[in-house]
Order: sequence, then structure tokens, then C-alpha cells
Amino acid sequence: MKIEIPFRTYASLFFAIIVAYIFVELRFQLLLLFIAIIIAMTLYSAETYFRKKRISRRIIVPIIIFFYLGVLISIVFLIIPAVVGQMMDLIDHLPEIKSQILSNQYANILEQNVSGLINSSPEILTNARNYLGTLGKQTLGGMFDLGILFISSMYMFLDGPRSYKWCRMHFPDKIKQKLDRTVEEIEPIMAAYVFGQVTTSTIAATIVYFTAKMLHIPAPLTLAFLAALFDILPGIGLILIIITASVLALAISLKAAFTISIVLVAYQLFESYILTPYIYGSRMKLSPLVVLVSLILAGTVGGVTAMIAVLPIVASYSTIERLWLKDLKASGKQF
Repeated sequence: MKIEIPFRTYASLFFAIIVAYIFVELRFQLLLLFIAIIIAMTLYSAETYFRKKRISRRIIVPIIIFFYLGVLISIVFLIIPAVVGQMMDLIDHLPEIKSQILSNQYANILEQNVSGLINSSPEILTNARNYLGTLGKQTLGGMFDLGILFISSMYMFLDGPRSYKWCRMHFPDKIKQKLDRTVEEIEPIMAAYVFGQVTTSTIAATIVYFTAKMLHIPAPLTLAFLAALFDILPGIGLILIIITASVLALAISLKAAFTISIVLVAYQLFESYILTPYIYGSRMKLSPLVVLVSLILAGTVGGVTAMIAVLPIVASYSTIERLWLKDLKASGKQF
């Protein structure tokens, strides 16, 4: 029996392969675009808030734009160069730091595991320092990506409502209603995520910086920068920053390592049970297991950037399921 497969099937399969290939090749750019959408929603929410306070759009929009641009410039030209400089100094003095750590009587276990690492593999330090040295050569690519992020988010912030109306007009009325409800319900979730994450990361970085300064722990700005980044990753981030800070604190004393660990654990409890519920309210309630699985899957597929972007997607899933998938599951038909 001869089975004939219509040409349309081959064409559909070929088209699906092309789309999948393009998606894989452009996954980083698409991820940047998604982050730009989240930022634009946050900026638009800020504009809406101030307009409700009877502040003119002509006044508030330039303020928001200059503030956003100022934050990006500060990160690129002030914070990152200082952090890289501290990391290079830290690598240069790593043998001395290792000697200070292993000179304490409590360091026998550490000595058995890491004592010969630097002496037996001096190329590790050389490679690490060379990598940090090449960061300057990669600045152009990073600036280009940052420029795309800034321009995309600014365009969506300034022209987003009009572009949305243009896209919306191509759908039937039933889909238009669902689109409007989806945007209306997802926008505060995205804004709450960005505002909340910026707030908690800033507080975490500030606490780590001043604690490290008071305890004379090496590279306090680097630890603060890492704390801000790791704070984005719930659960996993706490473990990473405690390990990093404690190892560096051992160069000072066991008391310093114990102190900064206690401070970090105390802050994490404060953030998890007081600060985060206060900031997010009922807009972002995620199970810790869901967060962990989402972070692992996103990190496997798209790295750290995907891990940052996945949480607002997961938080918005209940809205998407209720508005788009519930009827589809019940009827087995399209939207």
C-alpha cells in the first residue's frame, strides 16, 4: 500500500525547522528583547503612577529616561571597571590570601583539599587574570548589546501603546479582549518583579559591602556586586554568596567568616519573610520548588540571562493559563 504525503506537509515541516533554527541562532537577541519588554512595562507603570499624581507626561517621561540612562552609564563606566579592578588585585594577591587562610589552625581541612592548587597549577591564576584583562576588549560587544537593550526598551516605553494598538487591530474581537486582559494583568506582575528585584539586590549589595568593609574582607565591592547578582537567583544565590564571602573572610579570621555568614543568612530570612512579601504583595507568589526547577531549566537552555528572565514568565503563567489555555483544554479547539 502506497502512502502519499502531500506537499503541504513537507512544506510545513521545512518551515518549522527553519523557524526553530532561527530561534536557536537568535535566542540571545530574543532574550534581550524580552528583557526590554519587561523594562518597558516597568517604566510605563512608573509613568502611570506619577500621572495619577497629576504630574504631566512632558515632565515625568524625560525624568524616567534620564534616570534609566544614568543607571546604565553608572553600571558600565563606574561599577563594572571598579569590580574588575578589585578582582584583578584579588588574583594578584591570591597566594598571600591562601597563605593567610592556611596559617590558621582551623584550616587543616582546607589545606588537605586546596593547599597544592595554586602551586601545582600556577596557570590557573595566569588564565584568570588574562581573562579579566580581555574584558576590556569585549566592551564593544557588551556595549552593543546594552545599546540594543536600551533602544528597544525606550522605543517600547515611548511608542509601546501605539504599537500594541496596531498589532491588536489584526485580531478578531474575542482575541482582542483576551489580549487586553492579559496585558492589564501581566503588566503589574512584570513591574513588581523588576522593582522588587532591584530593591532587594540593592539592599543585599549594600549590606554585604558595609559588612565586608567593617570586617576588612578583601574586595568588598566585588562581593557586593556578586551579592546583587546572586540575589536574583532565590536559594541558589544565597549559597553562592555565602561560600564566596566566607572563603575570602577566612583570610582575616574565622570570626570574620562566621560573622558575614550569619549576616547573610539573617538578611536572607528578612528578605524572604518580610521584605519580599511586602514589595511583591500578592502579585508574585511562587513555590520554592517551581522557582528551583525553573532556574535549573532556564540556566541549562540560556545561561544566567535566561535564569533572570524566567521568573516573571513563571509568575505570569497562571494568568496565561486562565485566559488562554482554560477554554482550549475544555473544548479542544483553538482560542
